[in-house]
Amino acid sequence: MNSTTFRSVRKDLYSRFGHRADSAIIDEILDTVIAEHTATARIADFLPVLVHREAAGRIEDHLWTHGDVGTPRPRILFASRSNAARAVLAAALARRLSDNAIVATVAGAHPENREDALIEWVMDERGLTTAKFKTERRRTLAAADVVVYLDAAEPHDLPGRSYVQWDVPATDGMGIEHIRTFADTMETRVAELLTALNIPVRSGAVAEELAA
Repeated sequence: MNSTTFRSVRKDLYSRFGHRADSAIIDEILDTVIAEHTATARIADFLPVLVHREAAGRIEDHLWTHGDVGTPRPRILFASRSNAARAVLAAALARRLSDNAIVATVAGAHPENREDALIEWVMDERGLTTAKFKTERRRTLAAADVVVYLDAAEPHDLPGRSYVQWDVPATDGMGIEHIRTFADTMETRVAELLTALNIPVRSGAVAEELAA
């Protein structure tokens, strides 16, 4: 079977377990599962989903038996297809406030809705990166634990185990001071979400790094 078939599976397992498991362990377990399933499968259509599920379970078992926490990092997908910069801001805040205890990703948006110079300016002021957020496509394999929709009218068409709807104001026409206030409000909302998910929040994380 073409190796590219399981490329997204490998990337997802790295993302979910890479903070606990060495990549060589992940590769070894995944390659074993791939070999087992491809040797017996009659229909290949669902192999990536089956392989992903089996490999993830074995990685968790490996971590538990080796004295480490086997729970994968929760995945939160932020969606704002009218202004993807807002979703990038929320995802960056989620990573910082959780001390990278979650996997934060951003839903795709039309090219004309991907950039917002003032939001990027404020993120830069706060040391929040915009460079490391991959765009999620509609894949059941990478279904998020929580999908956060930032627009009230956002269609619920992304794969997720649960959904949160925020009615975030549009930033069109806002000046820099309003964007700073907007970012403060987003930080509060993200912290509340993490708390609701039982994810410890770094108190004053943004202020600490700004003062450093």
